[in-house]
Amino acid sequence: MDETTNISEAELTRLLPTCQRCRRLRRKCDTQLPACRLCQKGKAECTFFDHALQQNLPRSYVHELLIRLSRLRAAQSASNGGEPVQSTFKYPPIQHSRNLSAVSSLTEPPISAPGNGNGNGWGTDTSDISFDKHFILRNANPTCWQFFGSSSAYSLAIEVIVHAQARLGQITFPGIYSHGKYWLDTHRLTDNLATSRGRPAPDQAEIDSLFRLYSVTTNSMMNVLDLDEVYADIPIYLRYTGSNNRYLSGSEAYQFFRISMVCAIAAANKGRHHPEYIQESLAYYSEALECVEEVTSDVTVESLQALMLLIFFALFHPRKGDIWKLLDFACRLSVELNYHSEPNDEFESEKARRKRRGIFWALYTVERTIGQHFGRPADLTEEIITAEYPVTIHDAAAASADPEALQFILSSHYYRLTYMRSEIFRELYLPVTAPELPREWYELRLSNILSWRRELEYLDQITGVGAMTCEMGFDSSICFLFQPLVLRALATTKEAVIPAECLDVIPRESYHSACRVIDFYDKLFRGSEDSPEGQYPISILSAHYIHQAALTIMAHCLLAIDGRLPVVNFSSHMSGDAQGPVDFHGVVDIAQMSLELLDRLGKMFAGMIGLFDVCKTLHDKVLPAMERSGFINRDPLPGPSVYP
Repeated sequence: MDETTNISEAELTRLLPTCQRCRRLRRKCDTQLPACRLCQKGKAECTFFDHALQQNLPRSYVHELLIRLSRLRAAQSASNGGEPVQSTFKYPPIQHSRNLSAVSSLTEPPISAPGNGNGNGWGTDTSDISFDKHFILRNANPTCWQFFGSSSAYSLAIEVIVHAQARLGQITFPGIYSHGKYWLDTHRLTDNLATSRGRPAPDQAEIDSLFRLYSVTTNSMMNVLDLDEVYADIPIYLRYTGSNNRYLSGSEAYQFFRISMVCAIAAANKGRHHPEYIQESLAYYSEALECVEEVTSDVTVESLQALMLLIFFALFHPRKGDIWKLLDFACRLSVELNYHSEPNDEFESEKARRKRRGIFWALYTVERTIGQHFGRPADLTEEIITAEYPVTIHDAAAASADPEALQFILSSHYYRLTYMRSEIFRELYLPVTAPELPREWYELRLSNILSWRRELEYLDQITGVGAMTCEMGFDSSICFLFQPLVLRALATTKEAVIPAECLDVIPRESYHSACRVIDFYDKLFRGSEDSPEGQYPISILSAHYIHQAALTIMAHCLLAIDGRLPVVNFSSHMSGDAQGPVDFHGVVDIAQMSLELLDRLGKMFAGMIGLFDVCKTLHDKVLPAMERSGFINRDPLPGPSVYP
């Protein structure tokens, strides 16, 4: 163990330099966190100069790191059989120097919990329960462990399986699944990438078609390229494609790489309807790899754009790149470029300003989403972020005549939701042990999400990638918010006897949101190729959303069969005056729909067939039990899948 891990928190704080404000005023500065007393008294942000990053950082960032260190030490002590070390640090409300008038409701401090927090009720962070999981990957070489936090679908799957086996009798899952070969398969394929040799060189018309698809899909969701500028690079690509392009350098390497990756991403998206485009996608990617060292070796915005394109491609082909390393490199580079902050440069043009903000928030959104799917902390912490959003929802009226611009605005609105989810993740999922937060905390966070959604009500009739991203994001965020309550309810009811002081509840809203997520993706898979639904990118993130929603539905079914915990409404706006058990009308259709989606995803992403196997085994056991309990009618299951 490193010697620094034995240094106390107090000793670490004493190493803090004088803050910028005290240095400027020539005052004596203390090492109090998250801000020195003079800055607190003057209601000023307390920052210091970091010589490693060559920039100012807020002390609240150090405070955040010390909180994490304290909790990790506590977890290590508990795992070694010692007494858990209680952290003296508490989360302060997040402060930002950028204008957050549009999201002011997101920075309210956590509500203090009533009572002493003991037991399973609405209490303080004193629980010793952890839903984080470590899985052994026996098929990996060498054998290793992989971590999945409690926000992941994998952790939810374990609790659902354990509860089902405890309450419904022994359930036999596929043997290969228990070893994680399919479910957690992360090893690289040994097949070689398709190359451009032996394939006709793409022509201008083909590239134009892929450019249009990329423009209305991926680039509307994550605007990291100015396609008007990139389109001018096509002659460079056509000149060198099919030849030995590994010796390209300078601007030509960037031009060739950008065209190759745009086509690779668009072809991967198009492969949903035309399987032959999967190999085309890999061929474009193989060409781009010839230039990858040249285009990612500099500290430039072009290198950051290149990393972002590699990340987007990895979402379609997760085995063709290490997305964690790519994200790590991109996050570091964005900080080196100072894209996480707002420079307030009066000479910066509006176009350059929007480009900078768009690239950063696209990276932030992808990094946060992937991290939350796996339950891992973020590299870009909120304490150092001062960059403003590229656009706001209030710009939609001015862009109503431009459909593509409107979709980009809606996608930017989704960045705000990602920020809200990140704050929820920090308080709800990041602690080593599961916190017991008061009911009012959940109601407030749900109210914030609903307020975000109400700003879109006048745009409900608009279709497009941005609008659909917001639609999916709304319901998946509600499932994300209430997953800890579902996990706790499953863990409590797997026992034959529930403690008398138990106050666990079942959130009604998460069931209905999970059903809407399944219905949303069902519409996407049924959409025609030329429709917005048919063009919407189906990536590995989609598989996680569908898996999580399917398991949430099964969890609610199991809790309804058990029947010992009350179902609670957290919002009258969503649940109205509904009382009693969840209404499971149509659950058989939804369950069949989810199986069809998982079956299709298992064919799209090798290694995820285990998701279908697990849910199919659960459905075969749980739905008959639901029927016997009177929650569903005796309707036959629908016929075979209608997906191609």
